[in-house]
This record gives sequence, structure tokens and C-alpha cells, in this order.
Amino acid sequence: MAKRKRLVRQILIFLSLVISGFCLAIALGGIARQPAAQTLQAKNSAPQISPATKTEQKATSTPIPTPQTPIADAQSEVPAEEQPVKTFSPPTQYQGKLVKQVKLSNKEKVVALTFDDGPVPNYTSQVLEILKKNDIKATFFWIGRMLKQHPEIAKQVVAEGHVVANHTWSHSYRWMNKATAAREIDDTADLIYKTTGVKSLYFRPPGGILTNGVADYAKKKNYAVIMWSNDSIDYRRSPAKRLVNNVMRRINPTEIVLMHDGGGNRSETVKALPEIISRFKKLGYKFVTIPELLEMELKEKEAASKSKKKAVNTEEKDSKSSPVNREEQGVKSEEKDSNSSPVNQEEQGVKSDGKDSNSSPINSVEQGVKSNQKDSNPSYIAPEPEALPAEGIQEIPDSQSPLPSPHSSTEQY
Repeated sequence: MAKRKRLVRQILIFLSLVISGFCLAIALGGIARQPAAQTLQAKNSAPQISPATKTEQKATSTPIPTPQTPIADAQSEVPAEEQPVKTFSPPTQYQGKLVKQVKLSNKEKVVALTFDDGPVPNYTSQVLEILKKNDIKATFFWIGRMLKQHPEIAKQVVAEGHVVANHTWSHSYRWMNKATAAREIDDTADLIYKTTGVKSLYFRPPGGILTNGVADYAKKKNYAVIMWSNDSIDYRRSPAKRLVNNVMRRINPTEIVLMHDGGGNRSETVKALPEIISRFKKLGYKFVTIPELLEMELKEKEAASKSKKKAVNTEEKDSKSSPVNREEQGVKSEEKDSNSSPVNQEEQGVKSDGKDSNSSPINSVEQGVKSNQKDSNPSYIAPEPEALPAEGIQEIPDSQSPLPSPHSSTEQY
């Protein structure tokens, strides 16, 4: 009996434990389902987004990869879409052409200062300061690897209104195949654009070498290949005084001056620049950039062409009334005047004389006799007049208007 009671008690305890565990499980399951329901409710109450909107949001949040040049790193690049595009493009007549010297026939004194091999922090900055002080704009031919190292100086050059141009990536003198020449020029052009927002179609070959491949490639890409007419020879590290003399000893009315703001120690160039500017100003020179210089030459050529066409048109117009035509007109006028010429006048005079003979003195006598007979005998009928003797014709007096000389027609020439 005692064993039965103990068994019943154990069964009840077990059942109570099972029931308690089941209740506890139900309670825990309800707590877990409540956050899920709240999350589902919030998801259902959120605004619906179209697939197009999701695509735009994804595109906005995902950066667009930009093409990287093999020689320009991301730190020196400024996205082109954030830059205002500025283009230095030569007139069509100069694209793909070599420009060694510009000549203006109007004898206007013009000088273009050009600086190669930059940008660099020290010397380019000092050159910019001197140019700004004198209110002068110049043209800078940049090396790509220097631009990569000093992008901030490059931005300053453009911000101050100067012209920038291509001077290859590495400034190499060696011969290059087409692919190498393309990299030297195209990579530099791309970096100029990404750094400053400028596209330039002006190019200067390093050392002025035209036979190593880069100049030929530049021409095919429609660059204007710009040389120089005046060399400061500052690459020989001469003192400032000699650099001034190198520039000023033989100057023409139009000059493109070669100097350097990079490629080595340019302290003497910086010292010589103010004196060079001062001397040009005293001689009445105007300072321009390379694009301005080419525009001046082009306008002068167009004006000369228009003037020449105008002169040709005027000459053609005048030829219509030239001496030959006037002579022909004179002949026609003479033929017209011949109707009243002395010869015709002579013929007319004979006719007039014949007409006047009807009232000649002989006829007057006959008329007087007839009149007397008629008066004396009103019924008298006058006989027919007889022919006058031949001698009477010779005795007819001269006409009151004598005949003109037959040579008078030749006297009017």
C-alpha cells in the first residue's frame, strides 16, 4: 500500500513538471513571436520603392570607377566632371603644323614668353609672381611627371590665366615608336585635363627635336607644334646678365622667347626675367600668349586676302571702262558724229545751195520781168523760162556759208 502511494506521488510530480515545462515553453514562444510581428508590421508600413529607384540609389552609393592612366596615380587626379573645361585649341590653319616664327606685316612689336619643363614649387611660383606684378600672361609647356608631383602649382598657373601646353611625359630625346610617343603625349594630356580641367592642343618637343617620333605623332593628333625664335640659353646655367643679353642682342618685331622654369636650378632665369620684361617694355613690345599670337597672324592674313580680292574685283570692274574700251566707244562716237561731220556738212551745203539757187539773182531778175509783164497786162501769160547759158552757172556768187575744209575731220584727233 505504501509503495502504491509513493508511485502515485511520483507520477503526479512528473505530470506537474511536464505541465510546468509546457507552459514555460508556450510563454517563451510568445515573447519570441512579438518582435517578429513588430518587425513585419514596420516592414509593411514602410513606403514602397520602385525597382528604378532602387537602381538609382545603388548607383549613387556605388562609386563609378574612372579609367586610370598607367602613369598617373589617384592622389594627383581631380575628376574631370568636377572641373570647368577650358580648351586651348589653335586655329584650324595651324593644327598639325610646325610653327617656328610668326611674322606680322604691320610691324607691331609683339613678344610671347614661354617656359618649359615645369611645374616646380620654387621657380614656377617665382615666375608667376613676376608675371603677375607686370600684368603679363605667358605660355607654360609642362612635363607630365612634374605635373604629377606638383598638381597644386599647376592649378595656380591655370587660375592666374596663363596658357598651358604639352611637353611630353618624360622629356626624353631618344627615338620612340608610335606607341611610346602616344603614351608620352596622351598621358600628359590626360593628366593636364584631370588636374586642371584644361584641354590643350599646343605641343613643344623636348630639345626642339623633330625626328624622334613625338613631333610626328603630335601633328597627326592636330597639335600645333610650337618652336621658338629667341633662345635665352638658360639651360647652360649662365649668369642672369648673360641671359638678358642672349635674349635682347638680336630681336625681331615678333618674338617667341624660350626660357625654363623647371629642369634644374633656374635661379638665374628668375633673376633675369624682370630685366628682360623691362627692356621689352621700353622698346614698345606687347606681351601675348601663343594662342593670341597665332590669332593675330591669322587675322592679318585674312585681312590681306580680303584686300587682295577687293583689288582684283576693282581691277576687273575698271577693265570694263579701260582705254581699249574707251577707244572703241570713241570710234562709235566718231561714227555717230560723222553724220554731222564736215564732209556731210559739205553735202548738206551743196543741197542747201541748190535749194537757195531757186532764189538766186538770175531767178530774181526773171521773176522781176514776169512781175512787170504781169502788172502791165493782167491777162498776159508768161512763157516757159529758157535754160540759162552754161557760163551763167559759173557766175553764181558763193554761198553765204562757205564750205568747211575737208581736213577739218582729222583735226579733232
